[in-house]
Amino acid sequence: MKPGRKITLYHFCAAHDLRSILENGITEGCTPIWEAGKLRVERNTQWLTADSDPNRQSWNTQRALPYSRTAYRLTVNIPHSHRKKLIPAREFIERYPSENIGLVEGWLGSAYWCVFCGRIPPAWIAGYRDTRGTQGRR
Repeated sequence: MKPGRKITLYHFCAAHDLRSILENGITEGCTPIWEAGKLRVERNTQWLTADSDPNRQSWNTQRALPYSRTAYRLTVNIPHSHRKKLIPAREFIERYPSENIGLVEGWLGSAYWCVFCGRIPPAWIAGYRDTRGTQGRR
């Protein structure tokens, strides 16, 4: 990768979250972590993927919610100067106790997942697409 070159990734969201994300950025991401038998939440962990296909986002296939978590695909350009905050998901989860590995292991598409540690401002969102066909630009 050339110095100064942006890193383009994708973030999927539910329709009811789109407006807030476009206005405020991707800021609500978190990761559930088990430590010493207790569950806690690691905040400011925005989950992204290099895979643009909503049908290969296995975390959305469980149908535990009454809405689609992949209704919109946002294109996110991470500036080269912030690349150190971007960590492959497998590497990120290895920072925590081993019982957490199931968050990133054994899921279709997980090889493409990464975590941005911090907040992603609205200016980094280059555009969005309704996964049913409508496209929007910023």
